[in-house]
Amino acid sequence: MIATFRYEFHMQIRRPVLWIVYGLTFAALVAIQPKTYATLNLGGGEGTVPQTAMVASATLLMSLLPIVYGCLLADRLVRDRRLGVAGILDTTPTGRTTRLIGKYLGTCAATVIPLALAYFGRAVAYAITEGEPSALGWAVAVFVAAIVPGLLFVGALALAGPLLMPPMLFQVLFVVYWFWGNLIPPSMMPTVSHSILSPNSQYVAYGLLGYHSPELPPNVIRSPEGEAYGPWPGGAALDFLRPVTTESVAFLWIGVMIVLALSVLSLARLHATRTES
Repeated sequence: MIATFRYEFHMQIRRPVLWIVYGLTFAALVAIQPKTYATLNLGGGEGTVPQTAMVASATLLMSLLPIVYGCLLADRLVRDRRLGVAGILDTTPTGRTTRLIGKYLGTCAATVIPLALAYFGRAVAYAITEGEPSALGWAVAVFVAAIVPGLLFVGALALAGPLLMPPMLFQVLFVVYWFWGNLIPPSMMPTVSHSILSPNSQYVAYGLLGYHSPELPPNVIRSPEGEAYGPWPGGAALDFLRPVTTESVAFLWIGVMIVLALSVLSLARLHATRTES
């Protein structure tokens, strides 16, 4: 698995398109919201405190960069079959499951590097300009607990999806999925956005990291116990997937993302076995 991981990582990280597409998308994101990126203020003065600033930075980057992440992974699993080397790889001592895990971890790790550089680069800039070195610690906590679990699921989905359809078609549908299932407010249409099934939900920010926004988003509840991310005001379709945030619910979201990733990879392994038998 380690050999597969290293091979896939180095092959993916050296792709010029990886850096070009990420760079263009990041530039577009900053151009669209220059003031928000500069101040890390989502409308409630989040950039004045390191804790909230790092969550605001993650929220901003996770709006569009995961689209690049998913689209760049779409051809990684089907590449061996397209190049006709799958049979050769099957003769090696490494089993198919081990090779799948190594490919998944290696390609995902490489593809997330530009996103991580953008995020931690902003954290370093914030720490220097604001004189707040604690921002670096908060950045690590937000990245590990609130960003990585969602990207684990997105990575598994992006690898497995092209097994059922052409990669280009999957990429188009993935972009549609990202906007529908992560960015569109539930008041507009039935969607899993802002739920425990959404990779960019803020359950960890509110439930584990103590995030507080001076100006409350629509589905954040202010109670004597503090702010809680939860159901959409006035009700919305699939609101049962939007429980009020607690520490347990935050851990539940992390668990759901990991279980979904493992389930998708298991289905991909099963599909590969059936099509090759």
